[in-house]
Amino acid sequence: MKKLWLKIKNSDFYKTYKEELIVVPILILVFYFFNYILITWFPNTATFDFFSELETIVSKIVLFVISLWVAHLALRISFPGIYKFLHEQVYHNFESISTDRKIDYAVKFILVFILASALVFSAKAGTPAEVRAKLVESINSQLYVREVRPNRGPMVDKYLKEVKAPLGSAWCGAFVGANLNWLDVKNPSSAYSPNYARTKDIIWKLKKINKVELLSGDVVTYYYSNLGRVGHVGFLEKIDNDGYFITIEGNTNGAGGREGDGVYKKKRSPSKVYTVSRYIK
Repeated sequence: MKKLWLKIKNSDFYKTYKEELIVVPILILVFYFFNYILITWFPNTATFDFFSELETIVSKIVLFVISLWVAHLALRISFPGIYKFLHEQVYHNFESISTDRKIDYAVKFILVFILASALVFSAKAGTPAEVRAKLVESINSQLYVREVRPNRGPMVDKYLKEVKAPLGSAWCGAFVGANLNWLDVKNPSSAYSPNYARTKDIIWKLKKINKVELLSGDVVTYYYSNLGRVGHVGFLEKIDNDGYFITIEGNTNGAGGREGDGVYKKKRSPSKVYTVSRYIK
C-alpha cells in the first residue's frame, strides 16, 4: 500500500492535479455536513438525498470527461492541422508564449469550455423518471390557463403554434403535444386527438387485459360514439387509491367536456378512458 501511495504521489497526474484532488473530498464533506445541518434544523423539509446527489454529480463528471475525450479525438481526426498547432505550439511551449497570447488563448478556451459544458448538460432532459417529474410539475403550473375567447388565448395560441396548428383549432391535442415537445419527447406533435391513439404507441386499452403499469406523463384518450373516433386527449398524472385516473387536460371544463375553456385536473373512471399511450420511454 505504501509503495502504491508513493507511486501515485510521484506521478505526473498527481503533481499536476494535486490541488484539485485535495479540493474534491473537501467539497464532498462540506456538502454532507450542510445536508446534515438542514435535516437537523428543518426535519420537515425535503432535503437532498446525499448519496443520490453524489451519484448524479459523479455521473455528470464522467459524462463530461468522456465528452471531452470524444471532442479531443474528433479534433485530432477532423482537423489535424489545428490539433498539431495546439499540441506542439501551445501545450509544449506554453511557458515561452507571451503573456498577451496566453490571455488570448485562455479567454478562447474558457468560451469553448462554457459552450461545450452547455451542450453536454443540456443535451438530454434526464432519465425517463426525471422527464416525467418535470412534465407533471409543468402541467400542474398550467392549471391557470383559460381561453380569452373560444379556442384562443395567450397560452392556447402558444400550444397551437408549437404543433403548427391553425389558431382557433380545438387544442386538447396541442396541449399534450406542446408540453412533450418542450421536454424534447418524441410524439405526434398534433392538435388532432386521434393521433395520440396510434397502435404503435398504445400500452393500455379499454376492455383488454392490461398488465402494464401506468405512469405519470402517459397520455390518455377518450372515444366518442357520436364522432366515431377519439375526440379528446390529456395527461395521466396518477392513479388514486380507488383506481380512478387523475388527469390534467387542456380544452376541457369543470364538467369534463371536450370543448371547454381551459386546463383542468379531472378524476376519470378507467371505464371512460379509451387508450393510454406512452411517449416518455
